[in-house]
Amino acid sequence: MKIKPLFLLLFFITQHLFALDLDEIIDKTAEKYNDLNSFYAEFTQVLCDELSGTCQLFEGKIYFKRPNFFRMEIGDPAQIYVGDSSSLWIYMPDKKRAIRQSLGEIPVQINPDIFLKDYGKKFNIELISEEEKIVRIALLPKDDTDIYTKVIIEIHKKRHEIQSISIQDQTGQESKFSFDKIEINKKLSKSLFEFKPPQGTKVDEF
Repeated sequence: MKIKPLFLLLFFITQHLFALDLDEIIDKTAEKYNDLNSFYAEFTQVLCDELSGTCQLFEGKIYFKRPNFFRMEIGDPAQIYVGDSSSLWIYMPDKKRAIRQSLGEIPVQINPDIFLKDYGKKFNIELISEEEKIVRIALLPKDDTDIYTKVIIEIHKKRHEIQSISIQDQTGQESKFSFDKIEINKKLSKSLFEFKPPQGTKVDEF
């Protein structure tokens, strides 16, 4: 009978300390991404649709520079996305076609501090799993949003770098970006974020 209260006390202490560790990991990760000036990574994207039961695989590179410049290159099919702070260009060289539209908000996969900043106000946090170097966390929105129903992030516990971001939406679609060869504050040429349609390219503007 005396063991039970002691067990409950130890359980409470363990859970409390773990919650503090989890918050500390997220806080340090948010701080790192909030303070960065530039970001480069190679990525693999797996895009799955629940209704059709199909998945697509894409590979490419991401370049990001504050305040709101980015470039994403996808290998097959070849596509290039360029955000030049005001416009978003989508270029499909195989089709000799380019689309230009207002930039709007930069995708969270490219600039994750969009959802990491003040995460406690916007999300409930749940631990999914923990390994020696990686912790996997679910961010559940406190308010309804059309963008996502759940965000799952994998964080390197010592480097405080995001290894993957998975976004699930109301349609049952899930998009997971896994990052490799991450370089924080890599020197990036401004020309990466400039786009001029090659001659003969059809340009559609929206």
